[in-house]
Amino acid sequence: MHLRTRLFRWTSVVLGALLFAVLGAGTAFAALPIGESRTGKATWYSDAGYGACGTPIDASTQDLVAISHRWWTAANPNNDELCAGISVEVTYNGRTITVPVKDKCPSCGPEHIDLSRTAFQKLAATDLGVINGITWKFVRAGGGGACSTAPAWTAGTWYPAGTVVVYAGRHYIAEHGNPGYDPVISTWYWDPYTCR
Repeated sequence: MHLRTRLFRWTSVVLGALLFAVLGAGTAFAALPIGESRTGKATWYSDAGYGACGTPIDASTQDLVAISHRWWTAANPNNDELCAGISVEVTYNGRTITVPVKDKCPSCGPEHIDLSRTAFQKLAATDLGVINGITWKFVRAGGGGACSTAPAWTAGTWYPAGTVVVYAGRHYIAEHGNPGYDPVISTWYWDPYTCR
């Protein structure tokens, strides 16, 4: 009996450690704190290619921001809430900019944002490399969110993942990039979208 108890405890410890390693210890936050002011730091980068939202980016010429991996919750980042009209409002030294979330920063802590070079230059000189003491918050793009600027769906137009469109009087969000598939027929590519 005593051996069975020790074996059970040992197995529980091993399984617990394995689950902790596989699932992680709180690696992602449950919900975006829209409008909640945060204090942290900003760095900059100038990569070009595809961002975590599945759209082409050029951080040397476009205003955008990469957010810590800790804020991303979807298994496929293209489908993450961050890619559906979320921006970051950043304030430093009396200057404020608002930039769309387009990428993920794998080395950033939760209060650290990685701005594109052009966005960073609007707050400070790039030779600083890092600016500490910024305040920032998540905001919905365009004040009214993705719905306020949603275009009418058009067949044959490329829609990256996260794009919100109006089709037959309803809003739909592209769950996967597509070349203008019909939102009602191609339900793998499109989901109904509720404006907040």
